[in-house]
Amino acid sequence: MEKHGLSMGQRASTIGWFLLAIGFALALPVLLGLSAWIVVAIAAAAALLAAGIAAIIGLAFRRHSPGSFVSRWLPAALALLFVLSILAASPVYYLAAVVASRPLAAPQATLSNEQRTIIFQGMTHVGSDSFYKAVVYDLEQALADGYVVYYEGVRPDPAGDAWFSQTLAHGGDLTEEYKSLGEVCGLAFQGDYFKLLGPEIREHPDRHVAADVTTLEMKQEYDRLIEVDRDFAANAAKAAAEAEDQADSADVLARFLRWSQDGDPRHHSLGGVICRGFMTLTLTPSPDKPPGDLDPIVLDFRNRALVDRILSDPREHIYVNYGAAHLPGVLKLLKESDPSWSVKSIKWMRGIEAPEELHGRLGLE
Repeated sequence: MEKHGLSMGQRASTIGWFLLAIGFALALPVLLGLSAWIVVAIAAAAALLAAGIAAIIGLAFRRHSPGSFVSRWLPAALALLFVLSILAASPVYYLAAVVASRPLAAPQATLSNEQRTIIFQGMTHVGSDSFYKAVVYDLEQALADGYVVYYEGVRPDPAGDAWFSQTLAHGGDLTEEYKSLGEVCGLAFQGDYFKLLGPEIREHPDRHVAADVTTLEMKQEYDRLIEVDRDFAANAAKAAAEAEDQADSADVLARFLRWSQDGDPRHHSLGGVICRGFMTLTLTPSPDKPPGDLDPIVLDFRNRALVDRILSDPREHIYVNYGAAHLPGVLKLLKESDPSWSVKSIKWMRGIEAPEELHGRLGLE
């Protein structure tokens, strides 16, 4: 009796081709958005590799008449075109998936020793509009509840500014770099949202404290550690050498920034996906990440200064806006001063997400 329908192998082949075609259809807009020449290069590579595969198959199975060279080359070239395109576009989709599935989470922790309360709002210097709107909303609520607000931000000092720029800001201006990064990533700079508090700050300056150290204080601590801590001195020298060796990386970054801001909306969109993904991977805390070479000055010194200021402030309720990386060190120092300090509650907030774009119809026509 004659059997009708596709065999198991034919069904698997059909499903495989269907999945490859879907993958290629998803990859193509990404590749064309990056550069049409990428698609041309992939097609050429697929054609050349397929020619080699077709020739090998022809030599290996010539006694069994596997068909003409073209009949062997065409499906191999098409399959390779699909596979190579999917592989080339997959990093961009991976970075987009990271932002969606493993978002950068900023903590808002309430700390207390039963006599005093600190709300520590972990910050990112560049983040989503929704994150900063939520932060400002919570901050205004805290002000209404009688809190004093501490702000992060190394304060300028003419005697330390040049050192800070050269040693810690790679010769640039961190504020301008954060703003440029925000434009590329499709994100916002935190300073733009705190400007909304301008009228409140002018009316009640005593409730708004620039709690960070100055550039000169950081320089003085840096110089002190160089003298007394051989490990820090070695790490600082290594960090300086690495900064000098990063010229090629800086050039690649500059070209990426120019490409993403060249006026092509496809480049701007893809640049944002890539930028947000790299930021999420880089900023997400991990126990496997080694401490930074300059952490004793960038984190530890500033943590001590912040905790000293908190302990010397007689006010009972303080709302701290600082980078999330400072929270563990600050809590440790508080507990050293008084073991009763503990985390009473914690709320996690999504710091980075893709910009929301909404479109609709007014129905006026």
